[in-house]
Amino acid sequence: MQKRPHPFQRCKLSISEIFLIQVIVYLLVWLWNDFVATILSLSFTAIAFSILVISLIAELIDGSKVPRWYFYVMVLSVLTPLLVGSLFMYIKKGSLDWMVFSYGK
Repeated sequence: MQKRPHPFQRCKLSISEIFLIQVIVYLLVWLWNDFVATILSLSFTAIAFSILVISLIAELIDGSKVPRWYFYVMVLSVLTPLLVGSLFMYIKKGSLDWMVFSYGK
């Protein structure tokens, strides 16, 4: 009986493809609602950064067989929302819709 490969082993995405997918997802969220995008970008960045730091500490303490691309993807997961958010802050000149107080509207 032949062993079936894990679903992720069949889907070989390069680091640049993963980056582009993340950029597209974050761009769509930023275009849809900048408040939700701000919360998601900050949350996902903090979570990915925490996982990356814990993974690096664990790797230093006891070397494992975690592939190098995992760390690249984690760094991209930290940087991508920050880059997309910075792009939208630049485009909107730092004034997001949820930051503007509407007087009685």
